[in-house]
Amino acid sequence: MPLSLVQSYERWSAALDAAYVMASAAELHGLISGLLCGGMPADASEFLPVLHDFLNDGQALPQALKTDVQQLISNTAQSLSAAEYDFALLLPHDDDALIERLEAMVEWAQAFLVGFSVQQTDLSLLSEEVREAVNQLSEVTKVDLSTQDDASAEENEEAYFLVLEHIRLMVFSCYNEVGQRPAVKGPLNKTLH
Repeated sequence: MPLSLVQSYERWSAALDAAYVMASAAELHGLISGLLCGGMPADASEFLPVLHDFLNDGQALPQALKTDVQQLISNTAQSLSAAEYDFALLLPHDDDALIERLEAMVEWAQAFLVGFSVQQTDLSLLSEEVREAVNQLSEVTKVDLSTQDDASAEENEEAYFLVLEHIRLMVFSCYNEVGQRPAVKGPLNKTLH
């Protein structure tokens, strides 16, 4: 999902701030991604109430922001299902401070797990691969951002990008098994006489 299609992290942050939404751009995209990977169809009528509950204390988003969010949902769904595997997390630019990118990555992972668990309440029903992906994403949320590291800036950057790529792979594991599954409809209520 090229960020030019969904605006930059900074523009999303400004739009969310202007609408008094308490969530970050990373949390918004993480929640959307988690819901999609958990099996929610990219239908705004189903999506928006969940986003309102989790990101905006149940309040509806302003119309202009709602339109942008609907586009972000659509673009995220398209990038998850694209054969090119071009899905990217909505995070601060690579030129931003590493600590800012790490904080956003942790927020993204936390929100992803919330969205996924809204749709998938019983992980024991999922494959070992998906359970492992969820466990590894949970580990990302435990990154200690206050720890000073003796590694060089270059090593830290490399580690950041490795974790980011690992997150992408875990997201695809979840989406490929659960998110692409056709929605299961309940049995028709037929009364036998």
